[in-house]
Amino acid sequence: MRSLAILLATSFMILGLASAKPIEVLVYSKTSWYRHPEIPRINGYLAILGAKNDINVSITESPDELSARNLGNYDLILFNNSTNLGESLTVEQRKPIIEWFKKGGGIMVMHAGIVQNGTWPELIEIAGCDFHGDSEFVEARFLVDPKAEGDPVVAGKSKEFTYTADWLNFDKSVTGLPGVEVLLRLDEKSYVPVREHPSYTDMKPMGADHPICWRRKLGNSRYFFTGLGHDVKSIDTEFGRAHLLAGIRWTAGKAR
Repeated sequence: MRSLAILLATSFMILGLASAKPIEVLVYSKTSWYRHPEIPRINGYLAILGAKNDINVSITESPDELSARNLGNYDLILFNNSTNLGESLTVEQRKPIIEWFKKGGGIMVMHAGIVQNGTWPELIEIAGCDFHGDSEFVEARFLVDPKAEGDPVVAGKSKEFTYTADWLNFDKSVTGLPGVEVLLRLDEKSYVPVREHPSYTDMKPMGADHPICWRRKLGNSRYFFTGLGHDVKSIDTEFGRAHLLAGIRWTAGKAR
């Protein structure tokens, strides 16, 4: 009987029928600056999307859940529009996150999760840039980096396509930084990059090189940013769903 059990187990593994361990995601969405009204809906959407795709999604706004002990249970942290984390997390609370990341963890950031306004220098350094204004909610043209064509993150798109959301600008381009792969850029000729806002008077468009989705390997650690995620309608599309799932899998180190 023991030999039969071993044989069956081996056969299942060969056929890919053995139950794979689900990806474990910790979504953190506490904010200290602008708070997107649809954060709760996006959290719920991510939980449902994960449940349909063998991904366990835990959701929190408690810094206690970011302890070294708890982070050991997860493949990645997903910062959902969590602005100015350096104001909601103390230096001591940030330390285990960076240490966990440096030991091979994964950080995925959606939309305004990259908005730190200088409050968390280490996370900004990992991302490669910080927020520097945004556009209205408009249609814009995505440019697929030639090296990214065929990658699951671009969900079958090639060269260029249009998409509607609001688009972030950054204080510098991440193109060429060590370990960075830019997957999607925005064509600033297709929309107005900087909306009219009293605090945006000194902000300028990024120009010809405007990354809006990239990933970065730093040793065994993985960082992934996507500009999508302002609200549910900007992600609940055929492209948006495939894009997010591919981002999660890559950040977890389980890309297909």
